[in-house]
Amino acid sequence: MKWKTEINEISNNVYKVTMTHRLGSVIEKTGMDIEVMKREALNDVIHLDKEIEDKIIKTNHNNTYK
Repeated sequence: MKWKTEINEISNNVYKVTMTHRLGSVIEKTGMDIEVMKREALNDVIHLDKEIEDKIIKTNHNNTYK
């Protein structure tokens, strides 16, 4: 699993969703609607995973031709 998810109630009915990538990137959402925050965090995860993948491919491609 690339991402670890934690959900904590930080105040009365206020939650923080934290998603941590195994490489160290962190996405956090704070609010009252856990389901909305999880969807928003998941969208951010998908976007960040794509960026990481693109950088790995670009790095591997550049190293191939050195």
